[in-house]
Amino acid sequence: MSLVRSHSVAPFAAKKAPPAPVVLLLSQTALQMPTSPGRLIHEDLKTAVKKPKKVGFALAADHTYPPPSIVPNVIPTPRHLSTKTVENHKGWTIGATETDLIKRTVHKLTDHLLDTTQCYSKQAQTPLLLVHERALEMHPVLREFENEWATRCIIMAHLKATAAAAKAN
Repeated sequence: MSLVRSHSVAPFAAKKAPPAPVVLLLSQTALQMPTSPGRLIHEDLKTAVKKPKKVGFALAADHTYPPPSIVPNVIPTPRHLSTKTVENHKGWTIGATETDLIKRTVHKLTDHLLDTTQCYSKQAQTPLLLVHERALEMHPVLREFENEWATRCIIMAHLKATAAAAKAN
């Protein structure tokens, strides 16, 4: 038995186009479909089906992004929280003297309770929560910021600087 077969036409040669499809209209055929009641007939159809409520829409100009804070008198988290100095964030409204005092306090807490050779994301949760709690106790004004974003920003910036300095040494 030979593995090589002879073909009259090469298998990769162009083939003839298929015949045109036959259009069959059911109305012109002799097929009869028996009429029977549908399966979903309901006696009280008018009371069972409720009209859909009208759905209103609002223009895109009516919405603000980010959405306003749910809790009143809370400064919302900026869209892109970064390690830039906290004074440069749009929501930071505290004066320069108090800002300096808050930053010094948070830096001391960070140096005392956290591993300053690691960045913010690699820190253990328990010491981070402790730093946040103590900062809020010492400076109640930090409670005005949604999800403690100001404290987080100060800690992130300080840890970024100390971790970079530790790697350089």
